[in-house]
Amino acid sequence: MNADIHETIVAPSTPPGRSALAVVRLSGSEARRILGRLSADCDGDLEARRPRLVTLLDVDEQPLDNALITYFPGPRSYTGEDVIEISCHGSPVVTQRILEGCLARGARLAEPGEFTLRAFLHGKMDLTQAEAVRDLIESQTAFQAQVAREQLEGKLSKKLQPARHELIEIASHLETALEFVEDDVAPETRVQLSKRLATVRDQLCDLEASYEAGRIIHDGLTVVLAGKPNSGKSSVFNRLLESERAIVTDVPGTTRDPLREAIDLRGVPVLLVDTAGIRESAESVERAGIARSLEHVSEADLILFVVDESRRYSDEDEFIWRNVQPKPFLMVRNKIDLPSRLVLPEQVEADCLQMISLSALLGENVDELVEGIVKHGLPEAEKGERASVTNARQKRCLEEARSWLERAGEALAGGMSEEFVVHDLRKGLESLGRITGETTTEDILAGIFSSFCIGK
Repeated sequence: MNADIHETIVAPSTPPGRSALAVVRLSGSEARRILGRLSADCDGDLEARRPRLVTLLDVDEQPLDNALITYFPGPRSYTGEDVIEISCHGSPVVTQRILEGCLARGARLAEPGEFTLRAFLHGKMDLTQAEAVRDLIESQTAFQAQVAREQLEGKLSKKLQPARHELIEIASHLETALEFVEDDVAPETRVQLSKRLATVRDQLCDLEASYEAGRIIHDGLTVVLAGKPNSGKSSVFNRLLESERAIVTDVPGTTRDPLREAIDLRGVPVLLVDTAGIRESAESVERAGIARSLEHVSEADLILFVVDESRRYSDEDEFIWRNVQPKPFLMVRNKIDLPSRLVLPEQVEADCLQMISLSALLGENVDELVEGIVKHGLPEAEKGERASVTNARQKRCLEEARSWLERAGEALAGGMSEEFVVHDLRKGLESLGRITGETTTEDILAGIFSSFCIGK
């Protein structure tokens, strides 16, 4: 991102298309001057944060629209600069002509994420909060929005602060010993510092461990239904979707290509995949579908192993279990409305996370299945906890920091000179600083903010 942050920028902050209202946002030192040329009604002083009805002019100085404008003086604005928000009628033509009027009067069209980038550069938020803005905009479930909101309030930054302060204190103690040779660090002091360093490293490990839940919150949980033909997978799939998405018949092998649907289960985003029934088949098309089923099983976060309560456990079920078994799975005993003939091997029962008996036909115990998916797919959701690390960039920085701290701990325990330990600690602090943006590069910023929408 090579944008000049000293220029005044403009962009629509609402999606394209017709609507009752649209919002155009200006930010920069020239925002008030541009507005003054855009409307003759704004030649006087503007009152901060108080909407004002004005008539906007087009590039030819002709009346264009009546709009509400709101002035947010810097630094008490979203970007930290003077910001003008124009609420106009939501015609694409009107919005475009307002943009053209701003551009003709000295503004520049904002790049994706540039408003939030300026907020970051002016100290209005750190990098984790900026990423949370994007996540909040892109959230598709209430739970995603809640987690993004907590990140926007600085949850991860607050968790990192104690670790950063502790590392700075340890490094300062060692640097003092470097400056005053007669004050060498005593062996017992090295032991104490090593313990403090190990505590910080453990804290970072805990944060790293939260990434898996954070990834699922951000990207969604992939749940794959697996079972032999006519076990009722598609019926379970339809029940979870609450619609007749999959064709259900008594003919084995109806499902050939996997069916995918994104759903919201108790606030958890879930990609539900109904696969072809897995069995030995001589028919080439069905074999291709079964091969795809096994691929989806290998990529799943959680598997619903569906078995037919009215049929005996068979070699086909055993084959599926051997393919499912390396992955976490729920055993779904379907068709409990029919006489039971199913006896599961002890090892199969022991391997599953939970046994759920239901009738997809009648809708019995489907709520129990939903609870099981949420509980085992995202344990933090059931415990009321929230993931702290929600993207791969943050996790990589934590891994780098932990690696440097491990090196520092080894140097300290091995009796190496304090300068080696301090070097590793400083590198660890740099890695932690990259999480919040205290230390960062142009490439990192470009990668993050280019994924934002224009106008935010």
